[in-house]
Amino acid sequence: MPGSPLLLTAALIVAYGGIIAWMGVMRRRPRRVARRRWLLLALVAAWAANWVALLPRDAHTRAPYDALQPGVLTAPALAILAANAALVFFGALLLSYLRSRAVAAWLVAGGAWWLAQVAASVASSGSTLGQAGWYGDLASAAHWSAWLVVGGWLLGGVLLMLSALTAFYRAALPELANQALFGAVNVPPVVVGVALAASGERAVTEIGLLLQFAGFAGATYSATAYRVFDIRRTVRQTTAAGLLTLVTALAAFGVALLAAGVDATTPGRLALLAALALVAAALATPVHALIQRALGGLLGEPRAVASRQLRQFSADMGRVVELDELVDVTLRTLRDLLRVRRGGFLLVTHDGESDLEIEAVPRLDEIPEIRGWIAASGPLGERFLRARAPLLQYDLDFSPDFAAVPLAERQLFAQTRMSAYAPVIVHDRLIGVVCCGPKVSDDPFSAHDLELLMTIANQTGAALRSARLIADLRRREAEQMALNRALSATTQQLAKLDSVKTDFITIASHELRTPLAQIRGYAEIMESMNDEGLLDQDQIAGMTASIRRASDRLEELIAAMLDVSQLDVDALSLHFTPLRLEAVVRGALEPLTDAVRQRKLMVAARGLRDLPAISGDEPRLVQAFRNVILNAIKYTPDGGRIDITGRVEGDEAIVTIRDSGIGIDPALLALVFEKFFRAQDLNYHSTGTTKFMGAGPGLGLTIARGVVQAHGGRIWAESAGYDPERYPGSTFTIALPLTPPDLAQRLDELELTVRLGGQPDRSATRPRR
Repeated sequence: MPGSPLLLTAALIVAYGGIIAWMGVMRRRPRRVARRRWLLLALVAAWAANWVALLPRDAHTRAPYDALQPGVLTAPALAILAANAALVFFGALLLSYLRSRAVAAWLVAGGAWWLAQVAASVASSGSTLGQAGWYGDLASAAHWSAWLVVGGWLLGGVLLMLSALTAFYRAALPELANQALFGAVNVPPVVVGVALAASGERAVTEIGLLLQFAGFAGATYSATAYRVFDIRRTVRQTTAAGLLTLVTALAAFGVALLAAGVDATTPGRLALLAALALVAAALATPVHALIQRALGGLLGEPRAVASRQLRQFSADMGRVVELDELVDVTLRTLRDLLRVRRGGFLLVTHDGESDLEIEAVPRLDEIPEIRGWIAASGPLGERFLRARAPLLQYDLDFSPDFAAVPLAERQLFAQTRMSAYAPVIVHDRLIGVVCCGPKVSDDPFSAHDLELLMTIANQTGAALRSARLIADLRRREAEQMALNRALSATTQQLAKLDSVKTDFITIASHELRTPLAQIRGYAEIMESMNDEGLLDQDQIAGMTASIRRASDRLEELIAAMLDVSQLDVDALSLHFTPLRLEAVVRGALEPLTDAVRQRKLMVAARGLRDLPAISGDEPRLVQAFRNVILNAIKYTPDGGRIDITGRVEGDEAIVTIRDSGIGIDPALLALVFEKFFRAQDLNYHSTGTTKFMGAGPGLGLTIARGVVQAHGGRIWAESAGYDPERYPGSTFTIALPLTPPDLAQRLDELELTVRLGGQPDRSATRPRR
């Protein structure tokens, strides 16, 4: 750097000082504190490098400068070290600007590189670093310190460019992509400027200082500006303006050449020149139009084309009736007019005075199905309702005006994957939001683009309101039809249940009358025979046994009715103890052994021994399993098969009872657990509890379901259908939790309290299903 003009260096020092002072004022603002910290450090280091450039080349040997430079560290080497420190801080600034997580790694690597340079410069007595012609030392392997500096420039510049370009291609928003591209543009001036300024050659150093200053000025602008200008659009507009200017200049130059060839004495010379000018102007106009048309894809649609498309969109809105058609027309216009990749609609419903319900109209590859709420008085509600202005996703993410937006509202809009939003307001009510994603060119949305988007949203209002009304009417019509179908199905089910109750009365009356008739009949016989003195001990024993069987059957029927009544009021008392399901199934099968043998049924059980112990009321579980197994016995023909299997799934013990019986109609599977329900015709009624298709009161499966649910379990039935000839069979599955429910623990505590003489809470003894 020594050898550069003192005036230029002094001017740059003043410029850097002014920027640093301005940064000191800007640091009082809370936004982007970390980013401005790296910028300030980079500017201070660059200012120091320029200040050192004012020192004489031999300052390290002359007083008073030698006190500022340790050892043999020359002024040129010290200037390079200061510039390299500025480069390290510039890299940290750029990575922070790109929102990269590699800032810490860059600082560690850059700091190590800089310290290595310091050590090499101090330790080397013959270093020519920064002297005129020192780049020639790179050819010598002995000057490794020169390679350390140059290699760091090359590697650092490449890494920063790759980071900026990667951020550019991965940016979710066009504004972020433009920021990354602007950061990439700043890298070459800074890196190349540092390298040129360190050459030691006066002219080259001057160019390097100017490049370095330009790069840091751009970095200052990007770090402090909320949104940088659109680089690609600026380049395209500059290119178009340059081409148009070139065509105009060529036309003027052609006219000038022709005019130069016209002799001054030629008659009508002025008229001829005027004619040539008119011809050139006439030719330039269509050429301009051709160039503008050729560049139309780069510069956007001309305003005349945009006006024509908006008129067509307005005409289409007048014919739209369906909501889907409105969305399709709007999306097509957004693609044609703004050239966006995707678009969508958010429907807004006023949920009270303070909340707005947001629901997306889902479209494949356009906008996902989302739903949420925003506050009408919040920043988003104020923007859409009060200001009636469009909103950029970039502003929502980074603008301090929307810093108070709740996280849920931010996530709601982030899920849309859109870049710009425009409110649809009718009669001072927000009824929708038009959304559009990034442009095909990835350009940020300009003020003109947002104006067109608002125009589309305004023209959509009336059509959207009508389409939503029609959609609401059709939805209510569909809901009404569904409700009518549900009512019809409910009516049919109620009719079936009413028929079931009637059947129950028939069956129950028969079931009750049969044992009562037996008891009365045997009592009358015994009374008559006793009056005549004809009774003996054997006759008394036989008749009393018959009376006992009839009374047992009557007691079973009454107990079942009482159990069902307890289930109806959730008053079924349970006593939880550790038990094994194998013992429960064995206890359920023991009373049915004679019936199984008489009916020649095959009953097989497997997997029950492998089931872990659970907590439950063993008598009640035995009752539930017996009712299910008894149901399988009653509807399995003689010689049939019943399989009982056990397994563990997750945190449940599963027991299945599969029979080879007549099966169940799939339409009736949900009703078999209802009170009094019987799947087969009453004409098949028989009084035997274990006979094939023997009838009962229809309470067994109801009790089984209540007991299982009281244990926190589940029970359901499966069957391929009802066929009394082919016997498709049925499967009943009981799932019980391996760990006792909270209710069981409370009951165990209750039992312990009673044993210790305490006063239990009676409300805890009645489990809920």
